[in-house]
Amino acid sequence: MKERLTNIKNLIKEKIKFILRPIWKVLTAIMKFFYEKPLLLNAVLAVILAVVLEIAGRQTFPLSAWGFISEKTTMFLYSVFIIFFSYSIVLIVRRRIFVYIVVSILWGAVGLVNFMMLDSRNTPFTYVDITLMKSVLPVITNYYSISSIIMMAVGLLIGLVLLVVGFLYLPSEDKFSKPRTIRNVVAFVVIVIAFCGTTKYNLNTGFITTEIHNIRLAYSDYGTPYCFSVTALKTGIDKPSDYSEEHIAQIKNKTEKDSKAIVKKSKIKKKKPNIIFVQLESFFDPTQVKGLKFNKDPLPNFHKYMREYSSGHTMTPSYGAGTANTEFEIMTQMNLDVFGAAEYPYKTVLQDQTTESVMTDLKQEGYSAHAIHNNSAAFYDRDLVFANLGYDTFTSKECMDIKKWTENGWSKDEILTGQIKSVLDSTPNQDFIYTISVQGHGDYPSNEIIENPVIDVEGIEDEALRNKYIYYTNQIYQMDQFVESLVQSLKKRGEDTILVMYGDHLPSLDVEDEDLTYGNKYWTSYFIWDNIGLKKQDANIETYQLASTIMDRVGLHDGLLTKFHQTQKDSDTYMEDLINLQYDIFYGKNYIYNQENPYEPTDIVFGVKDLEVKKIYESDNSIFIWGNNFTNYCNVLVEDNKISTTFHNEHLLEISKEDIHDGDTFEVDIISKAPRTLRRSPQYIYRKGAE
Repeated sequence: MKERLTNIKNLIKEKIKFILRPIWKVLTAIMKFFYEKPLLLNAVLAVILAVVLEIAGRQTFPLSAWGFISEKTTMFLYSVFIIFFSYSIVLIVRRRIFVYIVVSILWGAVGLVNFMMLDSRNTPFTYVDITLMKSVLPVITNYYSISSIIMMAVGLLIGLVLLVVGFLYLPSEDKFSKPRTIRNVVAFVVIVIAFCGTTKYNLNTGFITTEIHNIRLAYSDYGTPYCFSVTALKTGIDKPSDYSEEHIAQIKNKTEKDSKAIVKKSKIKKKKPNIIFVQLESFFDPTQVKGLKFNKDPLPNFHKYMREYSSGHTMTPSYGAGTANTEFEIMTQMNLDVFGAAEYPYKTVLQDQTTESVMTDLKQEGYSAHAIHNNSAAFYDRDLVFANLGYDTFTSKECMDIKKWTENGWSKDEILTGQIKSVLDSTPNQDFIYTISVQGHGDYPSNEIIENPVIDVEGIEDEALRNKYIYYTNQIYQMDQFVESLVQSLKKRGEDTILVMYGDHLPSLDVEDEDLTYGNKYWTSYFIWDNIGLKKQDANIETYQLASTIMDRVGLHDGLLTKFHQTQKDSDTYMEDLINLQYDIFYGKNYIYNQENPYEPTDIVFGVKDLEVKKIYESDNSIFIWGNNFTNYCNVLVEDNKISTTFHNEHLLEISKEDIHDGDTFEVDIISKAPRTLRRSPQYIYRKGAE
């Protein structure tokens, strides 16, 4: 019986070999054919990948992958050429199979991540997102479930293991044909020249562009391969053709002269009110979306203050995402359009360079400068760049005792009223406060997760999109209540104050220009409340002009860029001169400052309240630390070593008795997830049994 089973097994094996042998021969023949013709293999792989990338990247675009291929065939072929060019490295390396795998995996990863990001935030994947990874990791659970994150981590680990195994064990020699070194090198050189020439020609004719202002629209028009590549290669500001020391001096002298003339003629008496900017996350007026109906006004307070005070629309630099870039334009008074494609200056030039800003200008008038954000300090590297922008303090969520969170994990904005009050209390002089909210942040759930919503939305047939709008409008309804709370708090305080409130960009809710009554998805509403009697002046304005406009209305004219916007915005050479100034400040020779940057990074302080330890209480196993201003990000350090710490409330922390001994020195630190120590208490000595 045993012998019979063995014979059956051998027979089955022979049958399988008989069936698979011709298949293997065919596959081997195909591999040999393509391996002997690498240019043909590169072309085939490039076409396949280009199609896959467009399919993955167009699930939320009006133009489908097939529509892009058929209607914009020339652009699709250029996308194929980009991928074909990236494969051409196989012509001059020995580990050809491994390189094929690496290049294919990299492009495949771009497509996969792009698909996931469009699904979660409705904004395409760019190279900039890779540079933001450190900032995104602490809040990744707001976008993906724990199971999804685990699957991504496992997939990444498997990919890395396979790459290592492939590098170690895949053949390094050409298995199917003799290497033709000279011919391959010549072919590689020809491809490089052809690709560079084609790209230059396309740029010169305007077929493609490096000036990408709307990254989502660019991905729709130019495709994934080109857009991802240009965001990796194009950063900074191109040198203007007329840039020179003489030209900068001319701009500077004209600005200074015109500013002096305006000040001399002006009847506005200089005032120094507190100036507070509140940038509301993904905030816009949904009642301006055509066809939508609401059971009640989702923004009653914002609408009231728009009617009563100066208001209008501000033109933001981004749509659906890009909070930091709206901040950048307002704080620096620079136009982001001339920077690289989808660039975040927070992640590039401001990493290690200071600049003139609204904060540095107002400091010349005796102001203190503060930033507030109920999100992580490290998000967009604000914990690093805010010192280069001139802030004295930065209160992030790590320095707040946040008790209320949205259903998708963001801090509610109501906490910001008290934070602004604390900052105003912290100094005796005038304050400039830039507040960045987070409650309106996506991703917006497509299922119904709010029970008995205050705001109901009608007019949307798609149930998933309707659920997103219901969630979103109920968040901004609460944000609108924060608007009223803050205004009433400032009224009660009685100090001279200007408050500017506006949205940083529209939310990622598939809103297009034609869906809006005012016809532009880059416009968000703003109002300027004050208690100093400013006349109502309604206008639509660029974000980089907003600060100079407000300072002009109270007779403040400090800083060259402020003066430039106040005096030159009606000039025929306004934009050309602004580009020259921006290039000179960040990438040129600082002619504007006599070739020496006068701005130094501030010794920024995180939070405005000290961490205080008042008493120690002991139980059988624990030590309770009683004090003030504790947050969920507080850790106790014993002899400079971080120990396990339990946060109970703003006054109470708990540690284990096993982690501290009589006579040990300890302190309480606020530590971000970056990780970075943001603030620390004085050091204390623990005495066993003492209270």
